[in-house]
Amino acid sequence: MPKLVTFDVYMALLDIQGSLTPALADALNVPKDQAGPMVQLWRAKQMERAAASNSLGHGRTSFRDATRMGLDYVLGRNEITLAEDQRHQLVMAWDILNPWPEAIGIVREIKARGYMTAILSNGDQDMLDAVAAIFGDDMEHVLSSETAGKYKPHPAVYELPTQILGIEAKDVLHVAGAPGDVLGAAAFGMPCYWSNRFSDILVDPAYPPNFEGADLNGVLPLL
Repeated sequence: MPKLVTFDVYMALLDIQGSLTPALADALNVPKDQAGPMVQLWRAKQMERAAASNSLGHGRTSFRDATRMGLDYVLGRNEITLAEDQRHQLVMAWDILNPWPEAIGIVREIKARGYMTAILSNGDQDMLDAVAAIFGDDMEHVLSSETAGKYKPHPAVYELPTQILGIEAKDVLHVAGAPGDVLGAAAFGMPCYWSNRFSDILVDPAYPPNFEGADLNGVLPLL
C-alpha cells in the first residue's frame, strides 16, 4: 500500500475545458461552441511551450508565461485583439478552475483513510497553491515543477516526493490525468493510476499505468 497519493492537477483533478470555455466565450463575445476549440488550442500551445523549455537550455519558462503565450497564440491565430486587463483575467482564471464532480470527495476520503496527499503537477507554485485551496486541509502538500526546474515527463518532477517528503517512488501512488504524465511516472518507476476520463490511448505502450479507470472513483478500491 502507498504511503503517499499524489495528484496531477490540470487533467486529473480539474476541468480545464468546462471552466475556461465560458470564460473565453464571455471575453470574446462568441458562442461556447466556438470558444471550446479555442480552449483546446490554448491548452495545446501552453503545453508545447512548457515542454520546449525542458530542451532549450534556458531554464524553465514559468507556467504562467506559457499560459499567456498559449492564449496570445490563440488570439493571434484568430486575428482577435483583446485588452490587456482581459488577457490578464483569462490567464488568472487558471487559478480558479473547477474540480471534477467527484474530486473533492475522493481526496477527502483518501486523507480520511490515513494516506498522505499531495499535488504533483506542472503549474507554478503560486498557481498550484491557489487551486489546492479548493481541497482545504485534505491536500497536505503541493509539489510544483517549479521546484524541479523542469516539466513533466522529466524525471526531476517525479523525484520531488523523495526530495521533499523523503518518500521513495515505490511508496507513492500517482494519479495521472494525461498520457504524458502516465509515461513520465511509469518511466520513473512510480506506481500510477490513470484517470482516463476521455478514453484516450497511450502514445507509447511500453510505459503503461499500473491501474486505469474512467475517473477518480477508481482510486479508492486500490487503497
